[in-house]
Amino acid sequence: MFNMPPLVAKIFHVLKDAEKGGRFMSTPEVHRELCQSLPHPPVVKTVQRTLQRLQDEQLVESEKRGTALVWRKRAGAGGVAARSASLMTHEQALALQTLKRFSSRQIPSLVAESLSSLFDTAEKRLGVSHNDSERRYRKWVDKVEVESGGFALQHPSIDSTLFSVVTRALFYEQKLDVVYRVRSRANQETARILNPLGLVEVGGLVYLVAAMAAYEKPAVYRLDRLVSANMLPEVFSYPPEFSLADFVKEQRQFDFMVEGPIPVELHFLNGAGNHLLESPLSDDQVAWPAGTGLNIRGTVLLSKRLRWWLRAFGPNVEVLGPAELRDEMAAEARALAAMYAEKP
Repeated sequence: MFNMPPLVAKIFHVLKDAEKGGRFMSTPEVHRELCQSLPHPPVVKTVQRTLQRLQDEQLVESEKRGTALVWRKRAGAGGVAARSASLMTHEQALALQTLKRFSSRQIPSLVAESLSSLFDTAEKRLGVSHNDSERRYRKWVDKVEVESGGFALQHPSIDSTLFSVVTRALFYEQKLDVVYRVRSRANQETARILNPLGLVEVGGLVYLVAAMAAYEKPAVYRLDRLVSANMLPEVFSYPPEFSLADFVKEQRQFDFMVEGPIPVELHFLNGAGNHLLESPLSDDQVAWPAGTGLNIRGTVLLSKRLRWWLRAFGPNVEVLGPAELRDEMAAEARALAAMYAEKP
């Protein structure tokens, strides 16, 4: 994908860049420049045809001066984009556009910046359709959408400058000097020196997993609560034994106040639990029909998130066990019934 024909590469090297205010060049002028650098330069007509093809691919722009055309590189067509565009297929352009559209925020901004011109090239490549087959690629992106299964909330915004600092420090494995607002302490602001280990996105919120010198275990920090962040010149040794994937799966720091694994048994009514037959709640799930409903048994982590999930089913789920969780949900149901009974 990134191998560029020598002639195209040379033309891109010769042409001035619109992004930098470069001037237009005539075809004979481009040809003369090529003659000085190539041992076997092409004829003028070959240069003209190549320039026209690059214009069709939205990488070169032209103006008419008298009866002739003059040329320069289109803004954003340099760098990686220029090296890839001449060989970028519609399949590759579609893949890049899909990545751009559906990737989430945790892609490091450092990488996103370097890919921006490539994304632009992909968009322009899909915009040039010469037949029905190529037009199908352009239409495909508009035929796919991704929606969250949960209730849509307006998530707190993250300062783009702070996000860039954090991701760069993570990329280069350099220490971060941050001021963090702790909600559990009446929004108290505290200064900390962190070793960034990873980024995790959960339900629209982005968290930084980071270590501190005085503590053995990494901690989790919400990026929208960062007041300030500065990348320090000091490099830290990224712990070879640390795995972000294992941290997320085993520590379950993102399940909100985890209390440990429990065996749970649930009775669903009105088809509310049927989706669990295809998407089990645990590896050891067992399901069986019970009257007009469905019983599910499995081992899960007791957490606030589990409670939120159960409450979402309302009267269509009954917690059969464990007894402590059943009593807790029953007490909530009584309190909820009393609340609605007291008010018209």
